[in-house]
Amino acid sequence: MKKNINKLLIGLLVPFATIVVGIKTSTLQAQDFGADVVSSYVWRGTQFGSGAHIQPWMELGSGSLTGGVWGSFPTTASGGGNELDLWVSYDFGPLALTLTNYSFPTNNGTYGAGNPGLFDSDWMEISGSTSLGGLDLTVGYFTDAEALYVEAGFSAGAVDIGIGFGSDGDAAFYAGGDSGLVNLSFGGSKDIKITEEYSLPVFGSFIYNPDSEAAFLVFGASF
Repeated sequence: MKKNINKLLIGLLVPFATIVVGIKTSTLQAQDFGADVVSSYVWRGTQFGSGAHIQPWMELGSGSLTGGVWGSFPTTASGGGNELDLWVSYDFGPLALTLTNYSFPTNNGTYGAGNPGLFDSDWMEISGSTSLGGLDLTVGYFTDAEALYVEAGFSAGAVDIGIGFGSDGDAAFYAGGDSGLVNLSFGGSKDIKITEEYSLPVFGSFIYNPDSEAAFLVFGASF
């Protein structure tokens, strides 16, 4: 069953990727790139690697279709947590659907034993996101691991709050093979004025994982 789902998702990803690659410069409506620098890489209540990470990204868009590349790389050779993801998203208006192919290269950029390749379907996630009033909802499902993640986000004054629930399949993924709250985050952001023309965006989050009883305090800056 999982193989059939993966084949279906790959069948969806290929034409989407072809559209993104085939967009002519004259019809390109959005192109952007940048990077975040974070004190540690914490994703959905779990820390990956150790120490500071640089997280570059690039994206292209035309109309409602957007695709891009996102990565996370430690600032030291022993940091671990290398990641390089391909994604494509289509915004239908009330709902945006995204297909993400996660990959985990070694320190020299290659993919060894146990490291799914850039176009492997082992770490494929299909997700949907929408906003209802002041509530942002995201649902993601990893097809091979059969792991579900649901997150609700909202603002309480100057504080951004996120509540994430994870449900695992046969193996441990979010909640050690079970299900439960895995991500409670409380964050904020501001701009630090550098010159008259430029301000540096910075952000911070306190993150607590009730399932693993792990806590993190993360600081970052966007460029």
